[in-house]
Amino acid sequence: MKKLIYIPIVHNKSDLGSLGSQLSVEGERKYGVAAWRDHLEKVDRSWDKIEIEIFKKLKKTSFDKIKIYQDGLPVTGDIGMKIVKDAAGNGSKNYLIIDKLLTRGAKLELAENKDFLLQEYSMLSDIHKAETPEKQLEAFLTYQKMTGELLNNRDHFVANQINATLNDGAVGIAFFGASHAIIDKLNKDIKVVVIQLFKDDISLAQRK
Repeated sequence: MKKLIYIPIVHNKSDLGSLGSQLSVEGERKYGVAAWRDHLEKVDRSWDKIEIEIFKKLKKTSFDKIKIYQDGLPVTGDIGMKIVKDAAGNGSKNYLIIDKLLTRGAKLELAENKDFLLQEYSMLSDIHKAETPEKQLEAFLTYQKMTGELLNNRDHFVANQINATLNDGAVGIAFFGASHAIIDKLNKDIKVVVIQLFKDDISLAQRK
């Protein structure tokens, strides 16, 4: 049997890197300072619950049978391990969980296509680097026009990677943002268990 534990994630501030501060400013402006800070605290607590739930579900599983698939990570090997370690060291609860799993013997699998990620990053950078409101709007409209197709391409690539690498007897753990639609693209012989614990109002609003 093939099993996949699928976690629709909400990033905590540490996951967002250089964009974190800017997104927090936007979040505070949209929802209010108190509501946004409460949201970030609830996200961190939800990650703690997710870690407990994952290890509970893996209680009878040998760690060398576990395969990890991570949103936005297009490399494995030494470079992939360094990214995991660095992100965990910077406070990413998502990557802290992955680091604990890898330390115990789990395997990091290639999940994402680098070219798709670079294309998305380039479009987002164009928005943030725009020098005038007009250019910013133009860049945003370009991103809005392309993002649906690009996300669909990413989702197909991720699903194909899981289908190809999750062998009989293995347990996969997939961490992907709620905007992704990967589960319906997986082979029918993969049993999917979803852990959905981000349920505060702002997390729910961001998923819509």
